[in-house]
Amino acid sequence: MKTIQSKYPLLLVLAILLISIISCKDATQKPKPDAILTFSGQRILFTEMDQFLKSQMDSLGIPGLSIVIINDSKVVYHRALGLKDMDTQEKLDEKTLFDAGSTSKTPFAYLTLKMVEQGILDLDTPLHTYLPYPDIAHDERYKLITARMVLSHTSGFPNWRFFNEDGKLDIKFTPGTAFLYSGEGFEYLADVLAHLKNVDRNELQKLFENEVATPLKMDHAYYTWNDYVTTHRASGHFEGKVNPGWGATEKKPDFRASYSLQTEAISYAGFIIGLMEEKGLEKKTFDELFKIHVENPEEDEGDRLDDRSWGLGITIKPTIYGPLYGHSGGNLSFTCDYKFSREKKIGYVFFTNSEFAGKLEEKLLPFLMKK
Repeated sequence: MKTIQSKYPLLLVLAILLISIISCKDATQKPKPDAILTFSGQRILFTEMDQFLKSQMDSLGIPGLSIVIINDSKVVYHRALGLKDMDTQEKLDEKTLFDAGSTSKTPFAYLTLKMVEQGILDLDTPLHTYLPYPDIAHDERYKLITARMVLSHTSGFPNWRFFNEDGKLDIKFTPGTAFLYSGEGFEYLADVLAHLKNVDRNELQKLFENEVATPLKMDHAYYTWNDYVTTHRASGHFEGKVNPGWGATEKKPDFRASYSLQTEAISYAGFIIGLMEEKGLEKKTFDELFKIHVENPEEDEGDRLDDRSWGLGITIKPTIYGPLYGHSGGNLSFTCDYKFSREKKIGYVFFTNSEFAGKLEEKLLPFLMKK
């Protein structure tokens, strides 16, 4: 009996020790977040954010939405809401892809800067020295155009040549002397990169994957069409009806630096976090990317005029909480937007399969800045 009783104190000690270990482990585990931190430093509960988004989608008539909120350079809120296609009533999910429209430009600018760091090209060397451009050879001023001018929209090219009455490419002013938003410039720069890397234009997708998407954890980001895009892409909608839109929606497997990216919020968030944390590029290169190259331009095409300045492939918007970096995008029936604070490590990105991203952004940004 004495032998059996002597075991009890030891068992009791072991039990207490086990309970203590479990309690300490539970105490060190961080509770799952139930709220987001706004640019103003306030907390918004997930339930409040859910309610806000549902209300905006209903009032604006947005069929589908993919959205991420970033706090402390981490994804803290991710939703895939609504319909992939209004005709079929198929619901979208976290894998549903959207046209990124002009938000394609920022990752391409990052890729260009990677090539600059690798000595493939120089930001201030005229592009014609790498690759002449027959479409504009009749205007000698094009020989002034550099990669920096393209990325800061000071090349003098129009947004698109088809806006001209004759449908031909022209130059609106001496390159480097003014601002004009231009997709044409980005496409010329893409041709230059393909030439310098000795690849076909569409093979820039592989270069993008190796240099940008994979390192920054953009798991699904495609400038060219593939089977995954065909299966997972949402249908575009315009004026409440399914509408194929234009550009990438034509389902042509062509790399278009200025608009053809197909992605979703969680993948694009990986890129934004990479910018926040300055991953993959040297500090001096990030300084160039984020530097104001054109301050609050007075004229622009396509109703894009507001209080934004421009860096390299990115906008810079002054706010009471510091500058917000971002870009919007639209291919008629797909629109999107992203903004982030480098200082606060807070941001968002969202994609819609409708024309209403601009109206949603008008509501969302004040909501994320409320005191």
